Amino acid sequence: MITFTNFLMNTYFIEKKRWFDFLEGNLDNYSIIAPFSYNDALIYEPLSLMNLDRAVFGIVRPVQPLKSFFFPFKERVVPEILEQEKQTVIIGAANCDLSALRILDSVFLNQEYKDPNYRARRQNTTVVSIDCANPLSVCFCDAVGLKPYPDDGFDLNLSIMENGFFVDVGSKKGENLISNKDLFRPAKDIEIEERNKIRSRVGSTIVSYNESFHLPRNISEEFPENFASKIWEKIWQRCVQCGGCTSICPSCVCFFLEDTSNRERFIKNKIYDSCLLPGYARMASGLSPRPLLWERYRNRFACKYSYIVSNYGRIGCTGCGRCIAGCPGKIDKRKVLRNIFLQKDEDVGYESVKYL
Repeated sequence: MITFTNFLMNTYFIEKKRWFDFLEGNLDNYSIIAPFSYNDALIYEPLSLMNLDRAVFGIVRPVQPLKSFFFPFKERVVPEILEQEKQTVIIGAANCDLSALRILDSVFLNQEYKDPNYRARRQNTTVVSIDCANPLSVCFCDAVGLKPYPDDGFDLNLSIMENGFFVDVGSKKGENLISNKDLFRPAKDIEIEERNKIRSRVGSTIVSYNESFHLPRNISEEFPENFASKIWEKIWQRCVQCGGCTSICPSCVCFFLEDTSNRERFIKNKIYDSCLLPGYARMASGLSPRPLLWERYRNRFACKYSYIVSNYGRIGCTGCGRCIAGCPGKIDKRKVLRNIFLQKDEDVGYESVKYL
């Protein structure tokens, strides 16, 4: 089990040049993953001396969800592989990804069976999160009770300032990573006050993006009352059942097991599944509990706003907006929720999304 409790958090400050010196000095000890800008989006890539100066920190959350490093799209589970590589540091996760990681921990670590590959990756990885500085128009973390910065759940957290970074230490792993304190100094109270003002401004920006959707304060409490709404049968038409939204979602954990073999051995693989696909939950008889697309579409929302809440005590959607930005049918999830709660039959589409 991964825990961050009972850790006395310290806050340091490091100048920008020294931050890159710090990263360069750790390349031999760690495999470092950081965000890079490609085609107006942030993509995770391994950090090296060749690309160190191109890494981008703190603009917006990367396209890939953090879960892709711990719960890959496809992995072999029989024969078992325990990946024990060089210690990894992942820099760039936003609070929406940290919240989703807790759901993954609940599924893969906090049950009677502990997923050995997931556990090995979590223990082998230091997560460095970053405050959101420039949220996207599709972000709606405020609507699901989150903030654009984390209070816990990280090993280190960076807050971007004009001339450097605040570094909050959230775990022993984080403390070990910055064991060389020569590059860091304690943060001053007046600097922390300025950081808090920036955080407040970013939070207000996200609220302004979502005011027009009139979402309830506690979506999970009101959602079950609308499960049987007839509106579900009318608002699914834009969905092309590609499953892209579930693949890019930071908290979706459904998978199926594929059996294959070669001349030497039997192999079992774990592969992402999607509740929107026609074959999802299909039984050996060929029957499906949700044969119609609108039923599967409703199930995805019910999973996020009801089932995960009941099973793991937290809402399954983190408001990252990836499912909106990546949807080929251009479905805005917030409009779907608005229609359900207000019993409207309005178009749920959008025109375009700007990433950076």
